[in-house]
Amino acid sequence: MLNRTIKWAGLLVAVHCASFALPADTGPSFDVASVKPVMRTVVPHAVSLNINHGTVTFDAAALRQIIGLSYGVQRVRVKGGPSWMDTELYDIIAKTESPDASKEQVMVMMQALLADRFKLLVHRETKELLVYSLVVGKGGSKLKEASDSEKPSSTIPISRFAFQVRKMSLVTLVNTLANLLGEPVLDKTGLTGLYDYGLDLTLDRSQLQEPQGGPSPPVDMSSLIFEALQDQLGLKLEAQRSPAEVLVVDHAEHATEN
Repeated sequence: MLNRTIKWAGLLVAVHCASFALPADTGPSFDVASVKPVMRTVVPHAVSLNINHGTVTFDAAALRQIIGLSYGVQRVRVKGGPSWMDTELYDIIAKTESPDASKEQVMVMMQALLADRFKLLVHRETKELLVYSLVVGKGGSKLKEASDSEKPSSTIPISRFAFQVRKMSLVTLVNTLANLLGEPVLDKTGLTGLYDYGLDLTLDRSQLQEPQGGPSPPVDMSSLIFEALQDQLGLKLEAQRSPAEVLVVDHAEHATEN
């Protein structure tokens, strides 16, 4: 059990924290689960918790990504842990006993799997962080509402810093922005529908004035993101420091063999 004291704006706030894991025998667990290290070279890509008729898959995902999705927090809010959590990738395929298991039930099962296979121990804390709020810009949203006949789909070639989605909420955008900025991003747009949208942050280096024979000038990624959001989607980011909950990794081990 951990007792911590944090100082905010001149106030001392006591934070009572406990490391915890969810053993597989204390709640619902997967009927069958396979966890395998990825031995192939993989281009960095977006990762999601894919559930299809009771089958859960992660494709070449880093442990920090898996933990965030399993506990319902953005990856940037998963703090601590060994460095390999960001570099070693895993394929996970797991099947629930019921094909109708809800996302919430699957998340509990994933927490049990992480405790079992990765010996994961975590605790929650509240820390003062730089947090971005995604809001609608002065000129209004440029998002296109999806038609009823469309099927949800997404293509996210992160190597180009560009993505396009169809018939999806703003969750993909918010999580992608959080990963690019390295800080939490909250959806404060009030836009609750499903949309077709994309964001292209590809840098046209031919437009930069580079010194002859010298290195390329540094790129301010945050400025590039702010401009692209306003120009392409009619949205903007507002930053402020505020208390936010994080998930702290106290212990993790390389996955046990299947």
